[in-house]
Amino acid sequence: MKTDNYKPIQMINYIIISPVRNEEKFLKLTVDAMVKQTLLPSEWIMVNDGSTDRTEEMIREYMVQYPWIKLLTLTDRGYYFPGTGVVNVFNQGYAQIGDKDWDFLVKLDVDLSFEETYFEALFNRFNENPKLGIASGCTFVPNNNNTWTKEFDQKDHPVGASKVYRRACWDQMGGLKPVPGWDLADLLSAQMHGWETALFTDLKIKHYRPTGSRRDGIWAPKFLQGRFEYKHGYTFGYTLLKATYKVFTPPVIIGSIAKVCGFTYAYIKKEEYFFEQDMRLFLRNKHKQWLRERFERFFKK
Repeated sequence: MKTDNYKPIQMINYIIISPVRNEEKFLKLTVDAMVKQTLLPSEWIMVNDGSTDRTEEMIREYMVQYPWIKLLTLTDRGYYFPGTGVVNVFNQGYAQIGDKDWDFLVKLDVDLSFEETYFEALFNRFNENPKLGIASGCTFVPNNNNTWTKEFDQKDHPVGASKVYRRACWDQMGGLKPVPGWDLADLLSAQMHGWETALFTDLKIKHYRPTGSRRDGIWAPKFLQGRFEYKHGYTFGYTLLKATYKVFTPPVIIGSIAKVCGFTYAYIKKEEYFFEQDMRLFLRNKHKQWLRERFERFFKK
């Protein structure tokens, strides 16, 4: 359907920003997928976040062949900084756009690959739904037997590894929130402004480094996740239900206990919230609605 937001696919102007740190292992896979796209970006800004491997050298080689690939190199801060660091790096790439015109902005990790029609198909979804503000395909992670398993499947939660933002939605959101959980904050902000957000399971993205795999250990990552859920505004009951539901998901039992302990620790310490009160209330209402729908579905069986 044609609306005021409709633009023929071949006229769509999109810009990609990729925070990049020590990605020589997977960079080629993402570049190969991008240069084969049936709809190419006007610009792809790779922000080299102090890589110490061959990442920068590889990007410079690609720039010779593909002039729409750009490079911004930052000083190595000496450590991996999830959440806040990723947004700060992304924002430095965004600053390079200046007053250039664009219709869509893409945050793209460089440990991915996808079909050559991926972006064309995704922009078709935006054209079909003028209320769609943020969207992505669905990530799949590799198994040991050369098969792939769906990483996430929440229909209104685009994946952080590959998000596409409509410009009007981006402007209303005011950009990304530099906190752990930025990829939850952006969809909540978009929804609070009346936009729809979507994950399309039929648009497959191969994710070679599963989300959170940079964090080592069994207890610490889940403990931190529990702390973050408190700081995002989750209720204890919702976190407990999630932990119980995933008690047999690796790390079995320990992961669920660690998450609940992390939430309890943050509650006792009265740690500062990442999200403002209106966003926390909006999130809790979403959780209530989700639980209500699941219980109604269960009792109808």
